[in-house]
Amino acid sequence: MIRKTEALLRRLPSHHPKITLINEEMNKRLAGYKGETSLDFQLDFLDSKEYFILHDLRLPDNDRFFQIDTLILTKKFALILEVKNITGILHFDTVYNQLIRIKNGKEQVFPCPLI
Repeated sequence: MIRKTEALLRRLPSHHPKITLINEEMNKRLAGYKGETSLDFQLDFLDSKEYFILHDLRLPDNDRFFQIDTLILTKKFALILEVKNITGILHFDTVYNQLIRIKNGKEQVFPCPLI
């Protein structure tokens, strides 16, 4: 999806009304990709004879699909890893089930990734 968004940005005029929105989406995707690749570096230290690691799984659930960033399988357990790469100061608000990020003095609210 990153390549498609890059191609779209190259083709759109700089004054397009959705250019800001598309740039923001591109930055989110790039941050997620960087987070996943930084995790991959750490996972490379695991013994490949003991751990089977699957990346970017897309699995069916009845008439729809869901995605798993990383699935680690061993003889004893399965571990699902969902990677987030969010910069700034993070506050997990368990009362209202939200994530609050403070970055450059600006506060943003996201759905809680723990849920």
